[in-house]
Amino acid sequence: MFLNGMKRRFLSLTVMISLLLGLLTTFIGPVWVEAGTVDYNGLAAKAIQFNQQAFYNGEKLSAYDAYVLTLAGEDLAASDWVYNGKSLQQSILDAVYATIESPATAKTKDIAYELLAVKAWGYSDLARKLAAILADKQGPNGFDNNVYSDMPVFDALGRAGEFSVVNVIYAREYLLNTQCTTAGENYGAWGSTWGTDFYPDFMTTCQAIRALTYLPNAADDQQIQAAITNGLAYLRKWQQPDGSVYTTQPWPDDPTVDTAELIVTLQRLDVDPASWKSAQGMTPVDYMVQLAPNSDGSFGTTKNALDATESLYAYLILEGRAGSVASPGLAITPATATVNVNGQRQFKAIMNYLNGTSSDVTRDAAWSVDNGNIAEVVNGLATGLQTGQTVVRATYNGLAATASLTVTESATSSTGGSGGCTVDIAVVGRNGELLYGPGAVTVSKDGRWGLTALGALEATGLPYEEAGGFVKSIAGQANSGMNGWMYKVNGSVPMVSASQEIVRDGDQVIWWYSMDLNSPGPTWDSLLKGSTPASPANTTPADLKEQNKKLPAALQAPDAALDALGKINQLLELKEDATEIAPLSEVKKAVVVTGSDKVMNRAEILALKKDLLQNKIDLAQEVSASAGAIISDPKAEIALSIPAGALTNDVEITVKKGAGGNAAPAPPPAGYQQISAVYNFGPDGTTFAVPVTLYLKFALPSLVKPENLALAWYDKTKASWVAIPAVVDVSKGLILARINHFSDYAVFVKEDRKSFADVTPDFFGWAKETIETLAGAGIVAGVDGSHFEPGRAVTRAEFASLLVKALGLKVKAGEKNPFKDVKGDAWYAGAVTAAAGNGLVKGYEDGTFRPDNVITREELAAMLVRAVNLPIGEEKLAFKDNDKVSTWARKSVAVAAAHGLVKGFEDGTFRPGEAASRAECAVMVYRVLVAE
Repeated sequence: MFLNGMKRRFLSLTVMISLLLGLLTTFIGPVWVEAGTVDYNGLAAKAIQFNQQAFYNGEKLSAYDAYVLTLAGEDLAASDWVYNGKSLQQSILDAVYATIESPATAKTKDIAYELLAVKAWGYSDLARKLAAILADKQGPNGFDNNVYSDMPVFDALGRAGEFSVVNVIYAREYLLNTQCTTAGENYGAWGSTWGTDFYPDFMTTCQAIRALTYLPNAADDQQIQAAITNGLAYLRKWQQPDGSVYTTQPWPDDPTVDTAELIVTLQRLDVDPASWKSAQGMTPVDYMVQLAPNSDGSFGTTKNALDATESLYAYLILEGRAGSVASPGLAITPATATVNVNGQRQFKAIMNYLNGTSSDVTRDAAWSVDNGNIAEVVNGLATGLQTGQTVVRATYNGLAATASLTVTESATSSTGGSGGCTVDIAVVGRNGELLYGPGAVTVSKDGRWGLTALGALEATGLPYEEAGGFVKSIAGQANSGMNGWMYKVNGSVPMVSASQEIVRDGDQVIWWYSMDLNSPGPTWDSLLKGSTPASPANTTPADLKEQNKKLPAALQAPDAALDALGKINQLLELKEDATEIAPLSEVKKAVVVTGSDKVMNRAEILALKKDLLQNKIDLAQEVSASAGAIISDPKAEIALSIPAGALTNDVEITVKKGAGGNAAPAPPPAGYQQISAVYNFGPDGTTFAVPVTLYLKFALPSLVKPENLALAWYDKTKASWVAIPAVVDVSKGLILARINHFSDYAVFVKEDRKSFADVTPDFFGWAKETIETLAGAGIVAGVDGSHFEPGRAVTRAEFASLLVKALGLKVKAGEKNPFKDVKGDAWYAGAVTAAAGNGLVKGYEDGTFRPDNVITREELAAMLVRAVNLPIGEEKLAFKDNDKVSTWARKSVAVAAAHGLVKGFEDGTFRPGEAASRAECAVMVYRVLVAE
């Protein structure tokens, strides 16, 4: 997470600095900010903290808020961003699914911001669907015929790299025609017309200017450039003495929002925001640093999440380079390059986040060149057309980066000429990524390897290792076993080492990391067309942790689970090459459990169970054998990670969830219950050269020990279920395993019961099954190895501990014991504190809990109602001894009885003041656990 540790560590210092700046401003006015002296990281951390606190307080953050937080490096699927059992990322994704399901009811601006968010999270399929919805909504008058929603949509499509779906003819006319071109104070602004009056809007003007820049050939379109110039002139006239830029008429805008929008706009135009100085010498940068932050941790005059988000985006732009025109976060490599006419060079777009991570966004970025006569660029692959120099540009999520490209005359020398030759070369890595080219290099006759294929490799500048002219490693990717580096020239694999294969002008040389000796490797045409994966982002790796990064957030397994899966056979004491354990009926242990320190609580499990029951899965996806794929459903219930090389042929993979949730081809053996749907993978019988990884969400039943679970496939020939090694992570409700063939798969649980000598059909027989089930699940225990003492009374401390254990509750961070008679070293102190913190127990008026008092039946009823969170309604008591129920407990007893949590005796009484026995407590806790 972005500066997760630092932002807390330096919070007090940041606030103190803000206060001091405020005091200085009061007495001597704003002070010009010198480039390089500002802690933009600290300001960004403050904005993040404000929005995080707003989120914790129940405020709904928008998809745009989520997008900007993601740009700042925040992991919105992490526990730091969970409220009421759901992460911010999942909340936005739920809205996205609703939009896709009912696009007609969704607001276009919301769709556009959802597009930005999912694109930032790497959900390309969802992004394409949202972009298509917006494309369908566009007409000659924008999307809504409303500039206040249309301009954000155009801008967002550009930032997301999805502007290609826009009808640019409609867009150009609409954008130009909605600008005010009437002489006067509003000239150059965008806004709305009501009758004969024009109402300008600062933010809309900023968004419209940015939208214009995404139109084709915008840099050479005189009308577009004039509109941008006039728009900037309108914005500039609103600059205030303190450096802020915002409208004050007919009513004042929030200066922080407008100034931040201006900085975003200037960045898009490659204009230094520090160059906009007021008469007093103050700039928008000065304002954002000194006056936008408030001493209470908020930003701007409105002090809401929008202020914090706009400020955060501005700080991300300014971070590390105040006064610079470079685009923060996005960079092109190489920064400069030279190619011959008709030669090619691969550029990469790299997104660097403030938390130190980065990602290759070459395929997702929008590429262009300033002079299309000199070169052209497609997916970062630049081709020289004629001699000259031009600028290569990439845009991604509203950020931009540039590189310089020089095109020179083609070399004419050959092997018999002046000492060199020019060849085309490409180097393709282990995962199909282009490490170099396709592009031209000049091979020197006087070089170490002369005019050879190895000389061509050296000319690329990539680091490599060789032994006797045979290549062992390129760019850190070393040969391993039968896998390693191969090369071919003009489509043929030579029978000599690369140091002996002579190359000539115009030859095409391909080096590739081979995973299959029988594979001919990539072709030159496939590399030019991009049909061979151009980066690891498009190829599924075999490494578990690399696979994990490509999964939907809800299905990403914690490191502990991945580590366990990597050595699952060792942990389960199986043979090293074992892919299955045994028929389910013969299995003693089939899973390794992780995440026990962060077990999902009951509310989270019930919510997950509901989601799984409602979700339908029927997927079909074409998978390339050379690339592999990650296949998952939109609700992130299941994922299948197929590494490159796992399949021998391209094939359409299908995934289907059994109708009705649990439709099994055959029942499980005696002693087992099925707790998941049956998932069918096709084509049936498909096998894999290397294992594929299955990720599956499941709701752990309340009365189940996770170590008793098993993942099994159905053997049709023997009509039986066969268990396979698997990892169960109880912190996320996730089971994962590596499989080597397709069939039907499902999750089962082994029934576990424990009997007691003093609980028999004749003695407490009414509670026997319940007690044995709870004991088997580890929720209740006997007083020794064979006795339960079902008739013994239970103390308040004992029942609080039982309820906390059954519900999986934990002591909340910072929670203190509220009762003066519960000592910190008491065995029940933690449980009572957790019960109080979760609202299950209340003390007496004197501040005591009285832990050693026996719990009465009416007290027990009150706790059960709180545990299930049942609303107190108008239910009436229906027992013969209603008058004996305490006034404070009457409603709780009535509700508990109405919902079947408590029952009376055969004589129609409830006996509220009687002590509850261990058997009664066990039965009532069981009812809570099975209640939905």
